[in-house]
Amino acid sequence: MRTGTMVGFDILGYYVMNDPDRSGWGKREVTEPQRVWRRQKAWRWSTQDGVAADYRAPRTLWLLAGLLLAIETVLQLADHGVLPWTGLRSTAVAYGAYWDFLFPPGKVDQALYPGQAYVMLVSYGLLHGGSLHVIMNTVVLFGLGKTLSFHLGIERVLATFLVGVVSGAILFGLLADTAQPMLGASGGVFALLGLWMQWQRLQAQEFGRPVRSTLSTLLGLILIHLVLGVFLGDSIAWQAHFGGFAMGYWVMAWALPNRTR
Repeated sequence: MRTGTMVGFDILGYYVMNDPDRSGWGKREVTEPQRVWRRQKAWRWSTQDGVAADYRAPRTLWLLAGLLLAIETVLQLADHGVLPWTGLRSTAVAYGAYWDFLFPPGKVDQALYPGQAYVMLVSYGLLHGGSLHVIMNTVVLFGLGKTLSFHLGIERVLATFLVGVVSGAILFGLLADTAQPMLGASGGVFALLGLWMQWQRLQAQEFGRPVRSTLSTLLGLILIHLVLGVFLGDSIAWQAHFGGFAMGYWVMAWALPNRTR
């Protein structure tokens, strides 16, 4: 899919790849390595940090990020007594968080409302454990979402985020055994991270650059979680992170176009 922001890249890329001495269209034969190098150069000229300089994040991405921040803001205001809704956070957690004892759906009959075992697979991603938690997730969500929506479309970004949230909850339910609620959009964020890393691999292959192996990617992900575990202890839902990442890296990436833009 092409956009107006890529017209400059298309024209410039064709020019530098087919007319290196700028003396006429295609008068001088160009080798394949030269074509690859000139295409990379054209890409850098037409973009800034991987995203066109004049590209604006889609409105739906702003709305999603704003929704996450707004929910936590309301809960924070209620926690500090600014809003007269005593116990709002505990109520939100009780009704919207992921509860391991409810998984798999139909396992027990202790739900607070019909369908809670299914709703929680998505609703837990809208709740967070505090300001730092939601800010970290929102910043990464917006950064990755803007880059991926430019190259792959906002529809793929939203679908990957949603599928990552659900798959993160499912893997957490399969591997975890805890009475504590699980919160946060990290499953969806890690799904976007996985999709972005797979897209980077495809781009590197197209441009002839060294490609990071899947094993090294997984080892890096494990190392990051080991380091985080030292500082944050067992409060990290690594199962949800890996569930979302796997969905973005392997499953959602199958639908990527054969050639990146």
